[in-house]
Amino acid sequence: MATLPQIAQAPASKAEAHKQHHSPIPAWVPLLLCLPAFIPLLVPAVQAWSRGLVPTVFAQYDLAYYLANGRQHFQDGFHLLYGNPYAQYGTPAIYFQPHVFLLGLLLKLGLSPDAVELLFWITAAAFCSLVAARIYQAWVGWDTLAQKLGFVCFFWGGGCLALLGEAFGLPAGQSVAHSALLFDPSDGWWMLNFGRNLVNPAEAFYHGLFLLAMLLLSQKRFGWALATGALLSISHPFTGLSLALILTAYAALECVLKNGAATIKLLLGSVALTSAHVGYYVFFLHRFADHRAVEEQWTLEWIYLFWTFAPALYLVTILAFGRLTRWKNLATFLADPRMRLCLVWFAVIFALAEHDLVIPPRQPIHFAHGYDWTALFFMAAPAVIPMLEKLLPIRRVPLRVLAVAALMLLFLSDNLLWFGTFLEPGVQTSEIVLTRDEKNVLDWLGMHGQDQAYVASPDRWISYLTPTYTSLRSWSGHDYNTPHSQQRRSEVAQVFALAAAGGTLPTDHPVYYIPARVQTWTPPEGARKVYENQSFVVWLR
Repeated sequence: MATLPQIAQAPASKAEAHKQHHSPIPAWVPLLLCLPAFIPLLVPAVQAWSRGLVPTVFAQYDLAYYLANGRQHFQDGFHLLYGNPYAQYGTPAIYFQPHVFLLGLLLKLGLSPDAVELLFWITAAAFCSLVAARIYQAWVGWDTLAQKLGFVCFFWGGGCLALLGEAFGLPAGQSVAHSALLFDPSDGWWMLNFGRNLVNPAEAFYHGLFLLAMLLLSQKRFGWALATGALLSISHPFTGLSLALILTAYAALECVLKNGAATIKLLLGSVALTSAHVGYYVFFLHRFADHRAVEEQWTLEWIYLFWTFAPALYLVTILAFGRLTRWKNLATFLADPRMRLCLVWFAVIFALAEHDLVIPPRQPIHFAHGYDWTALFFMAAPAVIPMLEKLLPIRRVPLRVLAVAALMLLFLSDNLLWFGTFLEPGVQTSEIVLTRDEKNVLDWLGMHGQDQAYVASPDRWISYLTPTYTSLRSWSGHDYNTPHSQQRRSEVAQVFALAAAGGTLPTDHPVYYIPARVQTWTPPEGARKVYENQSFVVWLR
């Protein structure tokens, strides 16, 4: 059984440390490796163009609401904090995230929402990829071919989730694409390994900060690790809490062991960070009715099921813990502060992802997002690299290529098959694609919309994207971020019901009613037609 290679151990001197890092990973390598992350954008966009539709840069439903949030910072003047753009006008400004503020600033400078999102995506993916390269270089190495192949496994490796789906789906007559998603919840958009998270710009940003904090912590740059944790805390409630608890648990463990890997100052700072995080997200935000209504809708039973996490983590789990059955390997493992950090990292993430076992579920799978897989990969690296090193010296070239390719394909199968699902039309339907008439309505509202007006439409994308592309608000927008979402949807449905005769929404603000032209509908008294195209009519009351 392989033991920890020297490259994964803490250096004994500055000279040894310099020797360890004499071969850095060139920046072009992680930047090149992150390019597949844009497949979920490019392939559906080409398919949409071929059908005469208008693709957006929003490869997944939630991406559009970050732009809507950011726009609020500069709505009717500058505001450091913003209010929920899917709530009614006058909702309190109580939120702030640095990346959302940046998105709003770029919108204020005149860039289109699609251009802003694409720029953020490219930047976030590059940032996360470069940080991933730094931590891999420091913790695993970049000197041998095996380590370089291992970096590809780290970037786009996964488990046996897709292969398990194929094993059950193909005999049942399902296609390869549908079978690959059989056990992968939300068609793979929960992103259960590291590389998959690069397809979501916000998650790429969070993962970059998270890995940076882990790297700084292992370098004993505790102040910077806490600062990065604070930045992540104000950026995202789930990942921010995960990192704060990891910092606290690891600092407490190392202080008990008294081996110098952490200090009491780090522990006190981590406790303060965790307390501030809970104080803001649990106590402060709960003071506001709109937030309480939204948070109630977030309490969802999105469980991290056994038949999902077991195959998703199978490869790295077996390689991480299988070698620890021998005492000499276990002793070496426990003596390495980096491995202890990874163990704490995995334990905290997995406990949060399974919190439904002890308390009411609050999107448990949201805590996973590949963080557990990444911790296990670093624990498994001392087994992964020797496996590759044993295959590379095989003398017969065809056999060597076949053996290495088989191992690499096994590691990469989850993501290779997932990216393949975008090639079969109708399998992946996450990207927001508009008709030309939907886009024209949004453009018209953006240029001519009356201040403090609402938009009501039975069309899903006009309703959802109004706060993203315009300064107006939808009566019923985001499925979960609209306070009292079910009631709002019901009110809009009643207004546009076939039997409705001039129904209106319960507000004194101006309202743009936007039915489809083919719909038999009577506009409310006093409404006037202000715009129309081949598919929609816009009435203002």
